[in-house]
Amino acid sequence: MQLTGGQYKGRKVATPKGVRPTLSNVRESVFSVLYSYFGDFCGKNFLDLFLGSAIMTLEALSRGFSTVSFEINPQVIRCAKDNAKSLGVKPVIIKADSLSASVKLECKFSVIYADPPWDYSYTDIFKCCEKLLLSDGLVVIECDKKKKPDVLLELASFHTLELFREKNYGRCCLLFVRLS
Repeated sequence: MQLTGGQYKGRKVATPKGVRPTLSNVRESVFSVLYSYFGDFCGKNFLDLFLGSAIMTLEALSRGFSTVSFEINPQVIRCAKDNAKSLGVKPVIIKADSLSASVKLECKFSVIYADPPWDYSYTDIFKCCEKLLLSDGLVVIECDKKKKPDVLLELASFHTLELFREKNYGRCCLLFVRLS
């Protein structure tokens, strides 16, 4: 895979086996929406709740975000750290279950990105986002298009969160959520 933008645009990164990386057109779309929303990424931070291939964390770093990521798989963490080392960056990667550990974080985030396994329940993700999202921040949820009605139903039960925008790419759906 290659990074699609920022300081390290075009640099190749390895993908760990058994991980579903976010496609390049989806990554470009995410950061295009974020750029339109924020104007620039100076001073912004990015929380990746499910590191997976680490491509979204590396894209965020390439574009100027500071990042924090969660992952429990040691092989995935090792691959992410090797990719980061080859780029000369040092992301903060916490080896822990994201939703259990994130509630202990003291800071709030400009962007919270969640691309969990596609059979995941989103209620706990939205609870985490209520606590950790800055008032002017955005949550980006990546989910299977078939799962979107369930995710939107779970989102509707949170009166502090609202759907800001959505985009579809094949089987993938991006939901942009903000505090209401």
